[in-house]
Amino acid sequence: MLAASRILVAIIGLLSLISVYQHWFDVASLADARGIETVGAIGAANIRADVGGLFLAIALFAFVAAWKRSSTWLAATWLLPALALLGRVISLALDGGSARVIEPMVVEAVVLTLLGSVYLYWKKLPEGL
Repeated sequence: MLAASRILVAIIGLLSLISVYQHWFDVASLADARGIETVGAIGAANIRADVGGLFLAIALFAFVAAWKRSSTWLAATWLLPALALLGRVISLALDGGSARVIEPMVVEAVVLTLLGSVYLYWKKLPEGL
Protein backbone atom coordinates (compact mmCIF):
# COMPACT_ATOMS: atom_id res chain seq x y z
CA MET A 1 0.00 0.00 0.00
CA LEU A 2 2.89 2.35 0.74
CA ALA A 3 4.35 1.94 -2.75
CA ALA A 4 0.91 2.44 -4.32
CA SER A 5 0.36 5.65 -2.36
CA ARG A 6 3.72 7.01 -3.46
CA ILE A 7 2.96 6.12 -7.08
CA LEU A 8 -0.45 7.82 -6.82
CA VAL A 9 1.14 11.04 -5.56
CA ALA A 10 3.75 10.87 -8.34
CA ILE A 11 0.99 10.37 -10.94
CA ILE A 12 -0.76 13.50 -9.66
CA GLY A 13 2.58 15.27 -10.05
CA LEU A 14 2.97 13.95 -13.59
CA LEU A 15 -0.55 15.07 -14.58
CA SER A 16 0.22 18.51 -13.17
CA LEU A 17 3.44 18.60 -15.17
CA ILE A 18 1.45 17.83 -18.33
CA SER A 19 -0.75 20.83 -17.51
CA VAL A 20 2.38 22.96 -17.21
CA TYR A 21 3.23 22.08 -20.79
CA GLN A 22 -0.19 23.21 -22.03
CA HIS A 23 -0.09 26.48 -20.11
CA TRP A 24 3.47 27.29 -21.14
CA PHE A 25 3.68 26.07 -24.73
CA ASP A 26 0.11 25.75 -26.05
CA VAL A 27 -1.57 28.88 -24.70
CA ALA A 28 -3.79 29.19 -27.79
CA SER A 29 -5.60 25.94 -26.93
CA LEU A 30 -6.73 27.33 -23.57
CA ALA A 31 -9.47 29.52 -25.04
CA ASP A 32 -11.67 26.57 -25.92
CA ALA A 33 -10.41 24.05 -23.37
CA ARG A 34 -10.52 26.29 -20.30
CA GLY A 35 -12.30 29.46 -21.35
CA ILE A 36 -9.10 31.49 -20.99
CA GLU A 37 -8.24 34.01 -23.68
CA THR A 38 -5.06 36.02 -23.68
CA VAL A 39 -4.73 39.62 -24.72
CA GLY A 40 -1.29 40.13 -26.22
CA ALA A 41 2.01 39.16 -24.74
CA ILE A 42 1.04 40.22 -21.22
CA GLY A 43 -1.95 37.83 -21.26
CA ALA A 44 0.20 34.90 -22.36
CA ALA A 45 2.87 35.81 -19.80
CA ASN A 46 0.28 35.91 -17.03
CA ILE A 47 -1.16 32.51 -18.00
CA ARG A 48 2.32 31.01 -18.07
CA ALA A 49 3.30 32.58 -14.76
CA ASP A 50 0.10 32.29 -12.74
CA VAL A 51 -1.55 29.11 -13.97
CA GLY A 52 1.49 27.30 -15.32
CA GLY A 53 3.44 28.24 -12.21
CA LEU A 54 0.69 26.84 -9.97
CA PHE A 55 0.70 23.53 -11.83
CA LEU A 56 4.51 23.41 -11.71
CA ALA A 57 4.47 23.96 -7.94
CA ILE A 58 1.90 21.18 -7.52
CA ALA A 59 4.04 18.86 -9.67
CA LEU A 60 7.30 19.62 -7.86
CA PHE A 61 5.73 19.36 -4.40
CA ALA A 62 4.07 16.05 -5.35
CA PHE A 63 7.32 14.61 -6.68
CA VAL A 64 9.23 15.59 -3.53
CA ALA A 65 6.41 14.25 -1.33
CA ALA A 66 6.41 10.92 -3.18
CA TRP A 67 10.20 10.64 -3.22
CA LYS A 68 10.64 11.42 0.48
CA ARG A 69 7.30 10.01 1.64
CA SER A 70 6.91 13.36 3.35
CA SER A 71 3.54 14.30 4.80
CA THR A 72 4.76 17.91 5.07
CA TRP A 73 5.40 18.14 1.32
CA LEU A 74 2.14 16.31 0.72
CA ALA A 75 0.27 18.90 2.80
CA ALA A 76 1.84 21.63 0.68
CA THR A 77 0.80 19.73 -2.45
CA TRP A 78 -2.77 19.48 -1.10
CA LEU A 79 -2.93 23.18 -0.20
CA LEU A 80 -2.39 24.46 -3.74
CA PRO A 81 -5.40 22.80 -5.43
CA ALA A 82 -7.42 23.49 -2.28
CA LEU A 83 -6.83 27.21 -2.75
CA ALA A 84 -7.66 26.91 -6.45
CA LEU A 85 -10.92 25.17 -5.52
CA LEU A 86 -11.67 27.94 -3.04
CA GLY A 87 -11.27 30.47 -5.85
CA ARG A 88 -13.68 28.45 -7.98
CA VAL A 89 -16.24 28.31 -5.16
CA ILE A 90 -16.03 32.08 -4.77
CA SER A 91 -16.42 32.47 -8.54
CA LEU A 92 -19.40 30.13 -8.51
CA ALA A 93 -21.03 32.18 -5.75
CA LEU A 94 -20.37 35.50 -7.49
CA ASP A 95 -20.86 34.57 -11.15
CA GLY A 96 -22.98 31.43 -11.16
CA GLY A 97 -22.01 28.24 -12.87
CA SER A 98 -22.47 25.76 -15.64
CA ALA A 99 -21.32 22.23 -16.38
CA ARG A 100 -18.01 23.60 -17.69
CA VAL A 101 -17.48 25.43 -14.39
CA ILE A 102 -18.32 22.38 -12.29
CA GLU A 103 -16.09 19.90 -14.17
CA PRO A 104 -12.74 21.27 -12.95
CA MET A 105 -14.19 21.60 -9.45
CA VAL A 106 -14.99 17.88 -9.45
CA VAL A 107 -11.48 17.06 -10.68
CA GLU A 108 -9.95 19.23 -7.94
CA ALA A 109 -12.21 17.67 -5.31
CA VAL A 110 -11.13 14.17 -6.41
CA VAL A 111 -7.45 15.16 -6.35
CA LEU A 112 -7.89 16.69 -2.89
CA THR A 113 -9.64 13.56 -1.64
CA LEU A 114 -6.86 11.33 -2.97
CA LEU A 115 -4.08 13.50 -1.56
CA GLY A 116 -5.90 13.85 1.76
CA SER A 117 -6.37 10.08 2.02
CA VAL A 118 -2.68 9.49 1.32
CA TYR A 119 -1.77 12.16 3.87
CA LEU A 120 -3.84 10.44 6.58
CA TYR A 121 -2.32 7.08 5.66
CA TRP A 122 1.23 8.42 5.78
CA LYS A 123 0.65 10.10 9.14
CA LYS A 124 -0.20 6.67 10.62
CA LEU A 125 3.07 5.13 9.45
CA PRO A 126 6.23 5.14 11.54
CA GLU A 127 8.94 7.53 10.41
CA GLY A 128 11.56 6.26 8.00
CA LEU A 129 9.40 4.06 5.80
